[in-house]
Amino acid sequence: MSALVQECRNCRSRLFPDRLFCPVCGGDSFSTVAVGQGTVEQTTALPDGSVLATLSIDGGLRVIARLTGSGAQPGQDVPLTNDPHAASGVTAFIPVPSNLNEDQP
Repeated sequence: MSALVQECRNCRSRLFPDRLFCPVCGGDSFSTVAVGQGTVEQTTALPDGSVLATLSIDGGLRVIARLTGSGAQPGQDVPLTNDPHAASGVTAFIPVPSNLNEDQP
């Protein structure tokens, strides 16, 4: 299981959500890379029962994702997905990127 994020082809910074220009180097050429897991930094329970989490991902990226399953704690690694109906257990859902400004072969 993995989720797709944008990566700058110039400096390799990973970005989410997608950008038109890299905030690190100003580059405008991107590719899409799969990331498999993130580490829970903190969680927030919403009134409707949904749980959001701030996750850190290798390369310095931080995302806010909706957790499925229950019991995720700060410091726990959780698998990432772009599928809101992913497998059972604790997973972190981030929306599918738009491929904004991505170079196509």
